[in-house]
Amino acid sequence: MDPPTLPQHEVIPLIVSQLCDYGYTSLAQIVAAQTDSSIDLTPSSRLSELLYIAKEQEEEEMHPSLMMPDDDDDDIGDESSPVEESHYTNTVVSKCLTSMDPDDVPETKSPPNYNTWYITTHRAASTCAIFSGDGKYAATGSADASLKVLDTSKMNSRSDEDRPVIRTLYDHTAGVNDLSFHPNGLVLASCSDDQSIKLFDLSKPGVKRSFRYLQDTHVVRSIAFHPSGDFILAGTDHESVRIYDVKKFQCYTASNNQSDLHQGGITKVRFVHNGGQFVTSSLDGSIKIWDVVSGRCQRTIEKAHEGVTVSSVQFSRNGKFVLSSGKDSMLRLWDTGSGKCLMEYKGAVQQNHSLQSSFTNNEDYVLSSDETTNNVVCWDTRTGELVKQWSGHAGIVRCVAASPTEPGFISC
Repeated sequence: MDPPTLPQHEVIPLIVSQLCDYGYTSLAQIVAAQTDSSIDLTPSSRLSELLYIAKEQEEEEMHPSLMMPDDDDDDIGDESSPVEESHYTNTVVSKCLTSMDPDDVPETKSPPNYNTWYITTHRAASTCAIFSGDGKYAATGSADASLKVLDTSKMNSRSDEDRPVIRTLYDHTAGVNDLSFHPNGLVLASCSDDQSIKLFDLSKPGVKRSFRYLQDTHVVRSIAFHPSGDFILAGTDHESVRIYDVKKFQCYTASNNQSDLHQGGITKVRFVHNGGQFVTSSLDGSIKIWDVVSGRCQRTIEKAHEGVTVSSVQFSRNGKFVLSSGKDSMLRLWDTGSGKCLMEYKGAVQQNHSLQSSFTNNEDYVLSSDETTNNVVCWDTRTGELVKQWSGHAGIVRCVAASPTEPGFISC
């Protein structure tokens, strides 16, 4: 049976509105005229949102998200390993790839094997990295206030003629702390010690400056686009979470209720994939899970890392778990419903620096770094076993960011 489809009179207005939202008003007028449609040329990202939801459902069916077993499940770690593994590194940016014979896949999961694939450098420490939602692009930020945008297909090609760094951006006056791609992949947002959030239009070749900026009163430590693309979540040195409307230039706070607020600056903010919740971490040692609609804190995990700073937090793909790292040299996996710690990942020193962690694309592994060895460290998500380390960086690896679409990552 063929899958159900929307009738033409419902699809055409979505296409026209999406073209207007992207700025292609003239093209939208042509489409409306050619289809004999009487359509209000009002910009809307509704089509992009529907495609995003459909893509998430498709990926969920093809690649089931992390499902932690019950405490009495004896089948942990019995899944087969992926046939191909790759790894991007940045310092500083490099990518790595290794593969095994498809006919020789082991019955039990073997440790992943990554090799350096591509390297690029900033003039100062590379502080953060992120991939676009479709995995086509990656971006890095630096203490030298610059950003680099990379084409992942050009890193994969390994051709001397291809230059993976397709854009270098300059508009901050202080170091870059975090990055976020708009869901359409055409806008990159960055935040900085200069107390600003800058938005860069990647669809316009040659443009190196931001086309829009949001000015805060505190250092902005972390940002994240909502899946709709209409809002940016911001964590600053202030204890209140900021929500910026990128079209109206308005700033809101998630909650004014004192019991909802952190007691210190916010170190990381991240949305769940469906946009219904977000998670924050703080210098006060706590993790908070928030409801987007009400703006209220739903759950607080106090002293998540023995009371010291929580450096990073990230939702699993299905939103049921949160991965955190802290200055107690520990990574932890939390159940978002109960707030219970399900797994601990030990063996990497993280005491003096706020280092970032990440799930791999299939969530089979957890990646972070060790500040004493400058190694990237890898654990089995389900067993907590430290399975591999990779060297190669001369300085502290401040961030490890995994591709959402292929087994690769960037280390900074």
